[in-house]
Amino acid sequence: MTYLGPARQSDRSRGIGIGALPALVIASALSLLVAACGSSTSSINGNDASVNGKGGTTGGGVGGTPGGTAGNTGTGTGGAQGAACGGAGQACCASNTCNGGGCCVAGNCIASGASCGNGNTTGMCTSGSCQNAAGTACGAIGQICCGANGGTTCTASGARCTIMAGGGDAGATSMCTACGTNGAACCQAGGFGGGGVPTCDTGLSCQGGGGGAAQMCAPCGGMDQACCGNTCNSGLACALMTAGGNARTCQNCGALNAACCTGAVCQAGGVCTGAMNGMGGTCDPCGAQGQACCGGAATCHTGLSCIGAGGGNRGTCDVCGAGGQACCPGNMCAVGFACARGPAGADGGLGALSCMACGASGQRCCGGACNAGLTCTGQGGGNAGTCG
Repeated sequence: MTYLGPARQSDRSRGIGIGALPALVIASALSLLVAACGSSTSSINGNDASVNGKGGTTGGGVGGTPGGTAGNTGTGTGGAQGAACGGAGQACCASNTCNGGGCCVAGNCIASGASCGNGNTTGMCTSGSCQNAAGTACGAIGQICCGANGGTTCTASGARCTIMAGGGDAGATSMCTACGTNGAACCQAGGFGGGGVPTCDTGLSCQGGGGGAAQMCAPCGGMDQACCGNTCNSGLACALMTAGGNARTCQNCGALNAACCTGAVCQAGGVCTGAMNGMGGTCDPCGAQGQACCGGAATCHTGLSCIGAGGGNRGTCDVCGAGGQACCPGNMCAVGFACARGPAGADGGLGALSCMACGASGQRCCGGACNAGLTCTGQGGGNAGTCG
């Protein structure tokens, strides 16, 4: 296994006595300098697509919340950086976005100019558009949906398949319409026929719906806003609105070493201990070596594994897999070591599992294998065998 001041200007008038200049000229020059400095300001609009794009630029892509360890009990508000998306052969980013005019087909991006595949989505990908089996352009905003009998799939970034008004079951007209932006309909998750979890641009989540109303993309992650999945902006936690309820919003609670949010929730890097029935408790640090594992997924910082989780035990983050260390989850060890149980304890209980050297002459077999030139003998009946 693999282990886990402003720039100086040259004084071209060094030989000129500054005292010889009239006082009015000096004052004017100083006022011009102050005005120039005061006007050198800039701002970044956090909602500008050029800043928070949806994965369309090189090196971009939608991922998890930057930084941090994985989340808190029940929800998790952190998360490692998301996997790369949007490039050819990669998963489509949020709102089914692909870079450079690529096409999102079956949840994966196809480069512009490459084949869209066979069957109901064919032809060459051209600025997000493919062709259906009849050779008609489909999949981009304003085009028909790809697929047979009216089609159900759109392939361009930020497009969804919508059944147009007046269309019936027999001869319904389906068109690709814009989706994923603030106030627009949620996109269907990538893949032929749509389905899956609807998606929106970064910083938005699919909200509302019910009673026949369509779900729409709206801001998430900020104070009093809906959680983006189970994540919130830095300094906030995805907390239950009421004890015992299901609705969650981002709240300023659950900081490390402070009281837990309602529902025994903490901000990223914390885990709630001591809560009763979802109330009370303190957010203790988690994920570092010797600390409790974070979240329901039992996660730890890079290079550590969650040891001993299960049966109501949260587990502890520690190194694993090398000689004499605990076995990693799944009873895995580094190459040259095998997960084996040590001698029974004085109380007659089972010995602890740890990684022991294997494969060399006189050592236990590594899952039935030995180093080159050696043979595993005596294996079976619960015996690992010996290399010789």
